[in-house]
Amino acid sequence: MKRHEQTRDAGSAPLSSSTSSSSISHAAESRPTRSVWVGLGGIVENERLSWALWLVLLIAGVLARPYLPIDETRYVSVAWEMWHNGQWFVSTMNGTPYADKPVLLFWLIHAGWALFGVNDWWPKLVMPLVSLLGIWQLGRMARTLWPIALNQQVPTGEALASREQWIRLSRWTLAGCLMWMLYSQALMFDVLLTSCLLGALRPWCSPQGDVSMARRDVLESGLWLGLALLAKGPVALLWFVLVVGSRPWWAQAPARQVLAVEWRGWLGSLLLGLGVLCLWLVPAVLDGPASYVQDLLWGQTANRVMEAQDHARPLWWYLPWLALLIFPFSLRPRLLVEGLLSSISQRPDHEHPLLRMCRVWSLAGLAVFSLISGKQIHYLMPLLVPMSLLMAWAALRQPAARTSLRLLAMLCGALAASSLVLGVLVMPALTLLPADSALVASTSGSLACVLAGGLLMLLMLWLWPWHEAEAVSLAIQLNAQRRLVLGSLLLVTCLLTLTLRPLWPRLDQGLLAQWVNARQQAGQQVAVVANDYQATYQFLGRLTQPLDTVSRSPQQLSDWQHAHPDGWLLIDAAKCLALDGSSFQGRDPLLGMQSWCQTHTAGSVAIGSSSPLDSTPVFHQGRHQLIAIPAQALGSRLHDKEGA
Repeated sequence: MKRHEQTRDAGSAPLSSSTSSSSISHAAESRPTRSVWVGLGGIVENERLSWALWLVLLIAGVLARPYLPIDETRYVSVAWEMWHNGQWFVSTMNGTPYADKPVLLFWLIHAGWALFGVNDWWPKLVMPLVSLLGIWQLGRMARTLWPIALNQQVPTGEALASREQWIRLSRWTLAGCLMWMLYSQALMFDVLLTSCLLGALRPWCSPQGDVSMARRDVLESGLWLGLALLAKGPVALLWFVLVVGSRPWWAQAPARQVLAVEWRGWLGSLLLGLGVLCLWLVPAVLDGPASYVQDLLWGQTANRVMEAQDHARPLWWYLPWLALLIFPFSLRPRLLVEGLLSSISQRPDHEHPLLRMCRVWSLAGLAVFSLISGKQIHYLMPLLVPMSLLMAWAALRQPAARTSLRLLAMLCGALAASSLVLGVLVMPALTLLPADSALVASTSGSLACVLAGGLLMLLMLWLWPWHEAEAVSLAIQLNAQRRLVLGSLLLVTCLLTLTLRPLWPRLDQGLLAQWVNARQQAGQQVAVVANDYQATYQFLGRLTQPLDTVSRSPQQLSDWQHAHPDGWLLIDAAKCLALDGSSFQGRDPLLGMQSWCQTHTAGSVAIGSSSPLDSTPVFHQGRHQLIAIPAQALGSRLHDKEGA
């Protein structure tokens, strides 16, 4: 028996008595006279225009900065190598198989390149568009979760209005969380994973649990689960099992009945998802080396779970970050507190299933990922979904976000003052700092900081709730939520595109990548010394050959010099100068390398000036400097010494 759509329209939220359908129109007709700044807030009263502004701000933020090392440059380079080699199933990084991530993100990049040609801007647009997909998926999930009414005496019309209001609030809450905003502008995998997971979980979010799942819903869940597996691997199964496997505890029907009715659907979705994964996995097994698939499906996941070599952190590490992850809604702590407590304080037989589901999802997910050895903030991205649903539920029962708007406005004012000070006082003083400073002192950087300060001051005036009505109405609640989200995104965009503009030239690896490309075009080999090279320059320089990686071993350096007498070595200048000279013996290559650094670092010319490429350049990576050393600078080879 299929689930009927009319069951989804019977529910409502426990709103206060002042909330009614007539209050919406009354509030719209009797708005008090506002100042010009509040008048500008009318832009948020249009839902479509607000979402268009949200997407434009995301795209503006990501296009205004370069690809950031090492993550973004690595992933776009992996996509470039697959594209250049015509290899669609086995990903490579600097010429070697790359088993850390599956291929869905790389395929999305390839799709854009197939339509528009290889370019720098399309990979930056992938995540904002995927983020918009995730927001739409959340709305579909929220609509599925709403069918049961807590108060059956509420009129049907008001129940429908409350449900639609909750759906919109849920979408804006997820869109406004700081972690979602930041990673929607980053070329990484977690927003993509969350968007696919929402599609896989949506059919299983009906609170009923006592009717069989329609075949099309099982098909939809399995297809999205397969895409989630292609997005980030086995971790998608963990989230799927965590939510769907807990249905007997949060669905409305008895646990035994849920298991008896739904287990075939669960198995069907799981098998279909694995089948979608095999569409890529089987060709990868046939084309790739034996270790590639093993590392992809088990090695890198097991290492993160059991004993992480990277990002190993203590059990409690996630807890201090939670308030920052949901900013600016951490300025409204009652939302999350009331959302959780409302699902804990009620008796299980009266508790709304969506509250139970969100509680299991958020608390169990946090506990499971806290037990995993490897921890990164973005691993918790799917937790934003239940937290957004809970906070939107609580927002229906509270007044509009006037206090949080004031706090955000005051934060904008403080950051505006900081930007003005940075542009007027600090940036001019940066000319006195060493050349390896992380910031680039320039007139344009100073102007950008001053402009950011002015825009943030205007944003503060726009956010301040000058004459907000005290009545609780759906329209006022939603407009305040939109203003809070768009204000936060405007704040983040101003900081990233203007205030931090002096930082971006030090992180832009494009000029170094072009230098490497010029050397390769001249038939010269380039090697990276004593560095875990992550294919940083492959895409930015459109490189067609991998770079060598060598250690600081004198014998290995000598062998490389013998093989490539006209080659170049890239090494961190500070590490080169810090080498222990007392350990050098005879004509040690390390001695020649250090001597070259000492002679040319101070007088070298950074790439970006009018100097020719044959000069000795220094490339900046944040506070680090890479210097290019010709192979001849290593002195006589050890082979020559041994022959004499």
